Amino acid sequence: MFNHFTVLGVVLLYMGGLFFIARYIEKKSSRIKKIENNPFIYALGLAAYCTTWTYYGSVGKAATSGMLFLAIYLGPTLTIIWWWSIVRRMVRLKSTYRITNIADFISARYDKSRIIAALATVIALVGNMPYIALQFKAVLTTFEIMIGGTSSASFPGDLVVSLTMVCLMILFTIVFGIRRLDPTERHPGMMTAVAVESGVKLFAFVAAGIFVCFFLHDGVGDIFRHVARMPAAAAQLSGQAPVGVMQWLSYLALGMSAILFLPRQFHATVVENTKEDHIRTAMWVFPLYLFLINIFVVPIACSGLLNGLSFDLADQFVLLLPLRHGTPWLALCVFIGGVSAAASMIMISSMTLATMVTNHLFLPVIAHLRVSVNVQRHVLKVRWASAAGIIIGGYLFERVLYADMLVNIGLIAFAAALQFAPVAVGGLSWRRATECGAFWGLSAGFFLWGYTLLLPALVRSGWLPANIVLHGPAGVGLLRPEQLFGVIAFDPLTHGVFWSMLANIGCYVIGSLCTESTETERKIAEDFVSILQENKPTAVRSAGAAVVLPEKLVLLEKVLERFFPTAETAAIIQRGRASAGLGDKDMISVTELAAL
Repeated sequence: MFNHFTVLGVVLLYMGGLFFIARYIEKKSSRIKKIENNPFIYALGLAAYCTTWTYYGSVGKAATSGMLFLAIYLGPTLTIIWWWSIVRRMVRLKSTYRITNIADFISARYDKSRIIAALATVIALVGNMPYIALQFKAVLTTFEIMIGGTSSASFPGDLVVSLTMVCLMILFTIVFGIRRLDPTERHPGMMTAVAVESGVKLFAFVAAGIFVCFFLHDGVGDIFRHVARMPAAAAQLSGQAPVGVMQWLSYLALGMSAILFLPRQFHATVVENTKEDHIRTAMWVFPLYLFLINIFVVPIACSGLLNGLSFDLADQFVLLLPLRHGTPWLALCVFIGGVSAAASMIMISSMTLATMVTNHLFLPVIAHLRVSVNVQRHVLKVRWASAAGIIIGGYLFERVLYADMLVNIGLIAFAAALQFAPVAVGGLSWRRATECGAFWGLSAGFFLWGYTLLLPALVRSGWLPANIVLHGPAGVGLLRPEQLFGVIAFDPLTHGVFWSMLANIGCYVIGSLCTESTETERKIAEDFVSILQENKPTAVRSAGAAVVLPEKLVLLEKVLERFFPTAETAAIIQRGRASAGLGDKDMISVTELAAL
């Protein structure tokens, strides 16, 4: 076991190193630009998908459900097959419509609907807050293991590590993620740091796997032979209950949607993309990464049971095995890998959620209330406060939740992101889809997700009475959240996915067929469906009659002065004119106006 100060000091040194790397990348020299534009940095940035749920939880899942955990990684791997078409289309749309997050993307397709953007933001926020809590929970639990659970009054290790992690995450997110008002800018420093973290957690997990397989045992075959002689362990690894086809399909669907529609994954995959060719590299690097980080999951789970570790500690097998077999420095390396897995998720999620909350919840509410104070001048500070609030909220959420709820919270968060899939994929492929259909689809899916998945989790945590799950609201058995309308054939997660998707897709399709698109919606729909066609003019870029530039500049000034001082507004407009190549023109085309 380690001393409190040793573990905390290593964490601080590691995070300081990441800070230095991010700061170095932000210098923007020509040499550094080659690093930040490297396709492998982009591909490794996608590995933010592998959080502590992957790093620790995959072993725990393998110990309870056998190979079912693989479906969460097979899903993204299968999706990769269509990335060259789907992600390339999303990247082009991002540039055309100045999309900054998943809520922007969905609302842009449906006539830039504010209500859809706000609804998507609420879904993302509710779905991700518990997931952020899970990252803190993993770090704090493993810290206690590293110090042997010997927190003292003179050094309240749990509190110190908690506050250190929270402060570091807030500082890193604000400095490298929300440094300027323009949310369309890329964040090369942060994404390079995330890529480094991805490499660290992969190295640490593989090192632990090699140690377990070839130092504790005589290879993978030896582990499986010993397990075969232990019926209890073999039965445990086969899963506590039979895994049906529908359960496999549900996990696959969750993985396939999460890789694109989790807020952090959309940001890493679409917003941070600078070259379409980087997608080609990611199409083989990312599946390889998933393969490597999962290759030792089952052997580690088997070894933990063979070494007499309690099933309740399965999530910590990857850390406990090195600790209990005389390799504490390997355990420290594994712990740092876990910190990396948590930090990358927290930083990217809080950054993108802060932008969504500010743009689609805070500012519309302020506009609706007609607040006399010019709050828009302080939008950047509001984003900082939002990011800090999200991170602190995630930590506080972890403090009040029971451990049982956190076990499956990753999958519940994936099911929340799944609600975006119908309206996003439908928007890319179905011209007939309408704003009304998208709103009703998202609303119905989100409600059923909350009722069938989040509500039972809150009951298990002790927040709500157990009778709601056991007997249904007001004793109505047909409304039991985990056996809705008498459906008992599915496990709780599959049950929630089934009903939320049935409601989501059904309302989306029926709502779209029962309403007519506006002219603007039809033009935008054509852009989304056919954006990959060469030389296709888009609704945003279409040319037209000449425009009187001085008149438009007056309007631009009025808009920008809501956010910036007068002098800064003038400088922004001047830079914009120069960048768009307008010079001293007084008459410009619609295309030039769009460029400005």
